[in-house]
Amino acid sequence: MSSVADVKRNLRERSEQHLRRAVLSELGRGQPSTVQPYRPPGGLFWRMLFVPLYRRLPWSVKERAMGMLGMTAKGWQPPARTPGEPWRPPPAAAPALEPRPALEPRRAAEPALEPRRAAEPALEPRPADPPAAA
Repeated sequence: MSSVADVKRNLRERSEQHLRRAVLSELGRGQPSTVQPYRPPGGLFWRMLFVPLYRRLPWSVKERAMGMLGMTAKGWQPPARTPGEPWRPPPAAAPALEPRPALEPRRAAEPALEPRRAAEPALEPRPADPPAAA
């Protein structure tokens, strides 16, 4: 691996690490039973300058910077939508996603056979309760 690739990988790992630490410390702040997370020595530039600056930059600037540094995936077409826009199927997939017509129920060639039931005894009316003695 070349030294340039090592520098890019190191830059990405350190930036992700410090952004993740900043988010986790904010999430834990104010929660009951949480303590200040461990912070290894060093990283003053990343904590004080990089993280606040990264959060203030719009996505288009971040995307352009990553593209110029060659830190993006290669060999695929990025989606044609902006972050926050809901996903929609591509136009070529529209016919495949249309609802299918409802199937008609099958018609049996013979009339449906019902299971035979044993003859049920006729229910006799229940005799009325005798009047309660007062």
